Amino acid sequence: MEATYGIVSIVPVIVLFALALITKRTFESLFLATLVALVIGYKGDWFYALIEQLQVVAADNIWVLLVVGLLGSLICVLERSQAAMSFSKLLSKFAATRKKSLAAEWLLSVILFVDDYLNIMTTATTVKRLNDSHKLHRTMTAYVIGSTSAPMVVLVPLTSWTIYFASLIEETGIVPEGSSALGVYAQSIPYMFYPMLCLLVLILVIAGVIPLFGPIKKYQKQADETGDLFTAQRVYEEEPEELIPEQQVLTEPEADGAPAKKKGKAGVIDFVLPIVVLLIGTIYFDVDVLSGLVVTLIFTCVMYLARRLMNLAEYVDTMWDGFSSMMSILVLLVIAFLFKNACETLGMSTYIIGTVAPFMSGKFLPLVIFLVATLMTFALANAWGVAVIMVPLVVSLVQAMDANMAVAMAAIFSGTVLGTQLCFYSDNAILISRATNIQPLDHVKTQMPFALTAGVLTMAAYVIYGVAFL
Repeated sequence: MEATYGIVSIVPVIVLFALALITKRTFESLFLATLVALVIGYKGDWFYALIEQLQVVAADNIWVLLVVGLLGSLICVLERSQAAMSFSKLLSKFAATRKKSLAAEWLLSVILFVDDYLNIMTTATTVKRLNDSHKLHRTMTAYVIGSTSAPMVVLVPLTSWTIYFASLIEETGIVPEGSSALGVYAQSIPYMFYPMLCLLVLILVIAGVIPLFGPIKKYQKQADETGDLFTAQRVYEEEPEELIPEQQVLTEPEADGAPAKKKGKAGVIDFVLPIVVLLIGTIYFDVDVLSGLVVTLIFTCVMYLARRLMNLAEYVDTMWDGFSSMMSILVLLVIAFLFKNACETLGMSTYIIGTVAPFMSGKFLPLVIFLVATLMTFALANAWGVAVIMVPLVVSLVQAMDANMAVAMAAIFSGTVLGTQLCFYSDNAILISRATNIQPLDHVKTQMPFALTAGVLTMAAYVIYGVAFL
């Protein structure tokens, strides 16, 4: 049941950011802010609400939790078999400089456009060691992934995000007869100024046209001078590349006393084939990453057994180790989803929409839609949830004003990308922090200056469009 608490509904968000700035801890800040929201909404029954909401959140988001856990399993398999290392070494032959290394990271992230989770984990696993060899700070690796994966999932009309957003468009009934929801979505892509400008800023940073500035400049200077590639707090202890043991040459002796069989040596094909199967499987099952992961893990098991990279016991143990390594991230995601639900119970979305609705008219309509989508995604850490709220509302406004529907939809989806990048407790930031071994706060604060640069340019673009065409 959603009540309306007015301006009080944003108090938990204020508490969250205040705690995050003071403690510089994500989990503790999220959990305490969630308790504040529950106390406001349920008063003396807050504890019972907490237990009930935990169960609801876990059930509602089981797909996300399984995807993240199984991605951990796959990544661990690829790393422990040294297949990922083989691919990284191949890349190193072509990426002999910092710029080429960052360009290779960007290109790989573009290729893995189909889903942001898949993109983040696979790209980071492949390139972080390569970037480390060039003394690129992990925040730089995280920035490239974050500013490529998020824009790509809305700019290409065949991703998990675009299919979901297209389904929301179809539910509004605005899809013309004989057309498709994806076709209507595609019409909005030319007006998605933020994702395009975000990619442009990133490319100019990689090329050296835009120099590093803000916190990331300090971190990169630290890496250059001391060789320390990490922020003060890591997500987990990580072994340097030179300490990773070489692959075992022999397996356990045969039961009958026969000589032990030699293990195979992982090659580039042992990394590339599983990733190709993952991409194909994901697309085949209607861009469902969970189905793609299950198929890939089965395929990789058969492949590695046949090539003697692992035996069955080693493969299963490695899968469990990978899933277990994601446990802290899974808990953090559950708390983030719990915070979102608690804020929605207070009617925060209703309050924000009601406050800005009078401004959603005239020449500044695209700008206001973009800003509202950004603000709501920033606060709720849920791009898809914000789209659910805003798409039907904006469709009604645009129809009443006879404005350009494609521009309005583009403004929503652009805003969800920027809001995701600015929110340190979004699933995007949490996964990137785990993949690159830095804290979510450190990732967001180093990415923020570049995201805001593209954001300001986007605001200008929507103002110009509104003045010229509305």
